[in-house]
Amino acid sequence: MGTKNRRFLGLTAILLFAGFILSACSGGAAGSSGSTNVTVTLTDFNITSTLTTFKQGVTYHFTVTNNGAVAHQLYIMPPSSEQLTDAQVQQMALAGLSETELTPGATKTFDYTFTQAYASGSLEFACHVPGHYEAGMHLGIVVQ
Repeated sequence: MGTKNRRFLGLTAILLFAGFILSACSGGAAGSSGSTNVTVTLTDFNITSTLTTFKQGVTYHFTVTNNGAVAHQLYIMPPSSEQLTDAQVQQMALAGLSETELTPGATKTFDYTFTQAYASGSLEFACHVPGHYEAGMHLGIVVQ
């Protein structure tokens, strides 16, 4: 291999490594508009999130992926001890995505800014597709 080829390969490797490092650094918690990124994953019948403690006045960019085999919902709302109708969910929810938006394999996003604090047990991520909430598809959150 000639000197020019070695220099080219060395320079290419350095540039690729630098690009990788820069992209990893820019993929942190801040979104493109100054929001904080939150990744939420839905499965049958579980919700996981990269954050469960939030701060009032901060805009969060939620990226929600349905890795389940059936449609799900993701709403930010107070806990409920009973099965809710779609109308009740819409009335109670602060923000979220419906089951028509979160079909199996779908990834959707939304932004939300909490305007007040909520103590532990006051809010949660929830799926209220019939039977899902009862199967454990909710995750408590706190807003400070």
